[in-house]
Amino acid sequence: MMIVLSVIIVFLLDFSSNWLGQLVSSVVPIMIILSLMLYVSFKVNPTEWKRLVRRQAYLRSAELDRAIADEILKLDDEHFILHDFVFELFHIEFIIVSHRGIFVLGKTEKTGPLEVRDGILFQGGRTLETLTGNLWRVCNLVNIVLKKGYQIDVMPQPVLVVPEALDLTVSSYDDIAVVKPSGIVPLVRSRKRDALSAEIAQGFSYYLKQRYASRS
Repeated sequence: MMIVLSVIIVFLLDFSSNWLGQLVSSVVPIMIILSLMLYVSFKVNPTEWKRLVRRQAYLRSAELDRAIADEILKLDDEHFILHDFVFELFHIEFIIVSHRGIFVLGKTEKTGPLEVRDGILFQGGRTLETLTGNLWRVCNLVNIVLKKGYQIDVMPQPVLVVPEALDLTVSSYDDIAVVKPSGIVPLVRSRKRDALSAEIAQGFSYYLKQRYASRS
């Protein structure tokens, strides 16, 4: 990122004239460009930013990732699982694709109690609106891709995963299933078997892996 920024600065400056004055006048556009680059970097790789800036939150997130992975690996080979990749600028924690449908998993590693106030989900007094909104945005994007590429109308199930030790006071919010890691497999197995054909499930998971997950 710093290399790209350095190249941009060189192009902005004309070293044949008053380059110092130009540098001062270029501060605002440089800061705007840097802000955009940082924003895109955060969107593309939020896990690394969390690891660098919020160490304790990163460790809690990694612990919950392991708990989720331990559970979903109990599913059989008809369930295709992808983890930690960017889908059209949206970060996907986990996605499960199978004949039972598609499940998009997001998570909150915080330990505060869940509650719904004025139609908005809160945890420990902080809103989870961005997290739940992004879950639905990913689900809608996946639905659009399925319609265009496979001519089927299947809406993925958004799932919010909370730490196992949390007292689960909310089990559903805005059609988002709220579960602990131990509740993921029962949720998936509770769905009917023919939501997707085996061929489409395999083909779509391969498409996601090749086009998106392989870049992460």
